[in-house]
Amino acid sequence: MRRLDVSRGVVLALGSGGVRGLAHLGVLAELEKADLEVRAIAGTSSGALMGALWLLNGAEPAIQKLRAFVASGLVDEVPDLDGTADHGRGPAPWRGMRRAVTLLRAVAGGPPLSRERLLERVAFLLPETTIEVLPRPFVVVATDSATGEEVRLTRGSLRLSVAASSAMPGLVSPIVWAGRAIQDGGAVAEIPVRAARALGSPVVAVEVSEATQRLARGGDRVPTALFRAAAMGWAELRRRMLEEADAVIAPAVNHLHWAEYRALDEAVEAGRVAARTFLSSFTA
Repeated sequence: MRRLDVSRGVVLALGSGGVRGLAHLGVLAELEKADLEVRAIAGTSSGALMGALWLLNGAEPAIQKLRAFVASGLVDEVPDLDGTADHGRGPAPWRGMRRAVTLLRAVAGGPPLSRERLLERVAFLLPETTIEVLPRPFVVVATDSATGEEVRLTRGSLRLSVAASSAMPGLVSPIVWAGRAIQDGGAVAEIPVRAARALGSPVVAVEVSEATQRLARGGDRVPTALFRAAAMGWAELRRRMLEEADAVIAPAVNHLHWAEYRALDEAVEAGRVAARTFLSSFTA
């Protein structure tokens, strides 16, 4: 890693990754301790949520909010579309049956999670406020569902923007924003390095992506094969995005499923460890 001039702070690009994104708060907690100024943040999906939580509360209070969120039970019935999660909810045959039912419902009746339920979850964590009143510049990155264009949200409802950036295709319908249907920013900007670059430099990307699943027996079955093929494309796109960052912090969370909420403490600690490694690699 090349040495950086961080005397005037850094701009963070916080990537998407569901529960893996909780590692962002571990990173931010260590940057706080080191008195390294975060001048601005661009966030995609869970990166947007964690960035907003931090800007409103600071790292440790934000972590406590997430613990309360997990304890609330709101996360217990998040649908598992790709079949890779193992939340300990009954024996394997039962989990497989539940996934099959979820997929059938999605095919027949549309996304299994309503916009209202998504917004309920975001409202548990974020107050009703606007992006422009946050203490630092903040960009929420989403995707235009019609055109595939990257959408950068810098004004308006913080809740709605974060919900839109987190609206995973197939899981929840797109959110309407200013007449446009927008959804998960991870579709085109999993790690929003370019959006962060527009806010300043140096840009430090925090990457919390999922590892590509190993090819195993039954790996050619649908939908496993489709998810795996898509993951390969995302991995290459991710590599190109990271090349544009000035530095990368990569917490060891790639093994976690995006909906494995009980791994909160593991993800946060991984973020702390990765941030300490980053901080030790240069002299401010």
